[in-house]
Amino acid sequence: MKRHHLTLVAAATFALLACSDGRVSPVASDGRLSENLSPKVASYMTNYVAIGNSISMGWANDGVVDASQENSWPRQLAAEAEVDFTVPDIAAPGCPPPLVAPLIAFKRVDGTSAGSSTTCAANLSGVTLPTHNLAVENATAAEGLNATPATATQGRGPVTSRVLPAGMTQVTAMRALHPTFVSVDFGGNEILPAQVGLLVPGVTFTPLATFEANYSQIIDSVKATGAKAVLVSIRTDLRKFPTIRTGPEIASQRGAFAAYNVTVNADCDASPNFIFVRGKVLTAIITGVTRARYGLAPYDLSCADHPGEVDYILTPDNIAFLNNLIEEMSDFVESKATENGYAFFSLGALYNESKEDVPFDLEAYLKSGTPYGELISLDGVHPSAKGQAVLARAARLAIQRTYAGRSD
Repeated sequence: MKRHHLTLVAAATFALLACSDGRVSPVASDGRLSENLSPKVASYMTNYVAIGNSISMGWANDGVVDASQENSWPRQLAAEAEVDFTVPDIAAPGCPPPLVAPLIAFKRVDGTSAGSSTTCAANLSGVTLPTHNLAVENATAAEGLNATPATATQGRGPVTSRVLPAGMTQVTAMRALHPTFVSVDFGGNEILPAQVGLLVPGVTFTPLATFEANYSQIIDSVKATGAKAVLVSIRTDLRKFPTIRTGPEIASQRGAFAAYNVTVNADCDASPNFIFVRGKVLTAIITGVTRARYGLAPYDLSCADHPGEVDYILTPDNIAFLNNLIEEMSDFVESKATENGYAFFSLGALYNESKEDVPFDLEAYLKSGTPYGELISLDGVHPSAKGQAVLARAARLAIQRTYAGRSD
């Protein structure tokens, strides 16, 4: 896609991204293990603190508000353990306000445009920062270590200041809370920005050595507290990700696209490339409809890769490179868990299954309340409340298996 075709929705794609093979969870297939936390294991979590990115924060529908924060998997995990777990509780309409269904409306819950909201509501009355959930949208491991509200590039607008007190990073706030248990969820934002179709080290993906160095420092800080922990890896196959579809899937909807003044190029019919739907399809629809208003010819939706451009196209080589990096990062996270006796599970517990039985149907995608299925929210990246429950269950099983037999 040429740069001059980018719209507000397309340009906002970088900000939308947050946010695993058979090793989805070390315990997912262990039928002998109780899903519930034992009283002994729950007792380890009396002061549970979560650090990480948008998934742990409770980001959903491309926004965050108290209701979605209350549905986050760390909050659900704490409820299972029956321990106090406070969240930053951002007031309505949110920071920014979440998207509202259907996607064709291109609106947020406060009526603003999907791509241009600058609203950031305050925390609810009575919230004192820091709370137990310190995760921040779009945070990388580097920002978990270093970003304060004044210096953060993580998140959009002042959202970091709704989570962290002035002068504190996620790691320093975590240590100040003297946790007995910590969940660590970094890695997604080191990879997912590359979905826009560009692979640029340090920009759309984080090199492995950089991630390992930052992540090691985070684990050292957790160790220094003496807390037990559960680490989250990103082990998954990008081809299973909710916003990734194939060229033939796009081509199968040629007739539906035509209603929006969009022509699906013949190069999609047998294309080996993968399409980032959130960017490619919504941009095509907006552009096609806009062109129709001015009597212009249909927009050409091509599945061809344009190297060096934001085109929302990933080639098989791109996918192979990113999947390999995901494996290497996940291996490192899981090795840190094993080395320190921590529990671990993978986001693949959700994402490996989220696209099953959700065929790409343009009309359903644009007009239904669940364009990515029931487990994924309207932004195509972050879990719905049901999706968060899947992650909470994977966390519970991992923690129970790791710590149930401990004598410490």
